[in-house]
Amino acid sequence: MRAVRVAKLLGVETACRELACSRPSLYRWLAAFEKRGIEGLLDASRRPHRLRISIPAWVDTVTIAIRLDTYWNSKRIAAEMSRRQIYTVSPDHIDQLFQRLGCRRGTVPRPPGPRYERSQPNELWHIDIKGPFFIHLPKGYLKTWIVGLVDDHSRFVIGLRILPEAKAAPILRWLDECFELCGQPLQLMSDNGKVFVNWIPGVLTLFGKRLQDLHIRHLRTQISSPWTNGKIEAFWDILQGEVLDRERFTGLAQAEIALARFADYYNYHRLSGVLGWLTPGERYDGTPFTDRGFQNIPSLIHLEVWLEEVMRAA
Repeated sequence: MRAVRVAKLLGVETACRELACSRPSLYRWLAAFEKRGIEGLLDASRRPHRLRISIPAWVDTVTIAIRLDTYWNSKRIAAEMSRRQIYTVSPDHIDQLFQRLGCRRGTVPRPPGPRYERSQPNELWHIDIKGPFFIHLPKGYLKTWIVGLVDDHSRFVIGLRILPEAKAAPILRWLDECFELCGQPLQLMSDNGKVFVNWIPGVLTLFGKRLQDLHIRHLRTQISSPWTNGKIEAFWDILQGEVLDRERFTGLAQAEIALARFADYYNYHRLSGVLGWLTPGERYDGTPFTDRGFQNIPSLIHLEVWLEEVMRAA
């Protein structure tokens, strides 16, 4: 304040010489005084505008436990913890935690294909066959295929079934069951496999004829463009990583139960990043998400009691 007063009375040169202050500093003080008066000359607080929130140690412990059993990335862990009312923590904090502990993984994201999405459920379904899939038996193995249906708008799994052969007749019987449960889509997309498409011009397969009779438009994927049917291709990747690579089936009934259980988890309990961390069920039929803690997460359910104890002690 004294430097500003001297500068106004005797000039900037005199004030700088008598008070041993620099010209840039004095001009800055003068500008602040002209703009805000004496308040402009008060020392600005050195405290950060935002106080860093201290994350409790138990939250980091739970985060690492989730990581070890699921290998989820930071965004999924943050979303799951928040929506399951465990604790709200940012993905950045989780990334810093992983980096500090040396368990942060580097990834090279796959270049995405063009994206599209129907505006309502049951406008478009995607169908595909995965296989062959082998079930181990006491003597030998059973060769099967898995057929799936996914709704385009919601990623909801309409149906999932193990079949003894990749032929049109059993697929159509299963498809009729799906129609009875969920109604009919306006369009159904498949790849160009021989079950779905006949390469003879003007000749329909049994599959194509059935869709025509039901007035369902049959869409086919573009050649060498797997992204076209990407909704169900993405589901196959998840099924492979979370079920097929983790379990060894010794009977058809065991495999059917496992797939049915996973479809229920996927539809109503597994949050989807592409849906803004909603479940497919929330988008498809409005089923509310009510899970708390590790409830209904297959890979974490064994830690449910431990989590309750940790949260209770916090």
